[in-house]
Amino acid sequence: MPDLLSRIHGCIAGLALGDAFGMPGQPTPEATRARNGGWITQLLPPPPGDLTGHAGLRAGQATDDTTAMLALLRSVIRYGEVRQDRVAEALIAWVESLGGLDTPYIGPSTKRAIRALKEGVNPAESGRAGWTNGAAMRVAPLGFLYAPDLERTARAAVDSAYPTHATATACSAAAAVACAVAICVQPGVTLGDVISAAKTGADLGEKLGVESVSPSISRRIDFALHLVDTPASDEQKLRDLYDYIGMGMAAYETLPVCIALVHLSAGDPMRAITLAANMGGDTDTVAAIAGAICGAYSGFEALSAEMVQTVEQVNGYDFRALAVEYDDLVRGLRA
Repeated sequence: MPDLLSRIHGCIAGLALGDAFGMPGQPTPEATRARNGGWITQLLPPPPGDLTGHAGLRAGQATDDTTAMLALLRSVIRYGEVRQDRVAEALIAWVESLGGLDTPYIGPSTKRAIRALKEGVNPAESGRAGWTNGAAMRVAPLGFLYAPDLERTARAAVDSAYPTHATATACSAAAAVACAVAICVQPGVTLGDVISAAKTGADLGEKLGVESVSPSISRRIDFALHLVDTPASDEQKLRDLYDYIGMGMAAYETLPVCIALVHLSAGDPMRAITLAANMGGDTDTVAAIAGAICGAYSGFEALSAEMVQTVEQVNGYDFRALAVEYDDLVRGLRA
């Protein structure tokens, strides 16, 4: 079984690799294949005529999924805890580092909330309209902080979401990701345990968020799992997820698809990332989340070391150094 450091390293690197690997994906499965010359099987730049806002990025370049995760994680390492005001501070600095609110690389919920925060709105109020997957995409490593305590993990995930994504559906999605990661530290953890923890986290997070008109993420996870537990081809299963669950930015679409891919890939991060990248839609975020959960489950050794090295070189990252620093914090909190 992977040790804690391997799981932390795998989670961080798996998220960034999934983000960069899924970045060339296009709005539909057909467009993804047509514009990338078939299935995406390696790190690629955006195709000519990119329709997703990623035009001009290089092969292996990460997007907002990774940079937001790093902003949140570095804040947690700095302060040793998750607090809404400190999360807000980190996210404002992150957006400024991207060029401010005019950047095309942040989603609508985040942009609206950051504008409110900069105008002085309290972090407990600024994200009350945020319903997209922005909180879920950045939260995965936070799952280790209080692991394997799912209730405490869900609360921390919700606190990390609130400044930008406080609705019940967004909090549900963030807590589902964090709890799926948190349970990976349990000795003898199984993939069934990971899926069960994701559903528990989804229900806990939903209760902690601002009431919103949205479907149950935990029940949609069940439906997504049903769609991939068939004898159909992988391509058909991905099409069914795309058609019946959705691959947009809504948190209640993203999370069920991610958990279905974790199941379909049997926890193999490279398989999960590849499947996600070829689905069409918000492929970078789905690949990032699925890669992070599978990286936490299977450990860093299950990732392509060559591809991780490329992502590090292109973006100037050192995932192992960050993982070691975070591992020290997590172990210190448990002492």
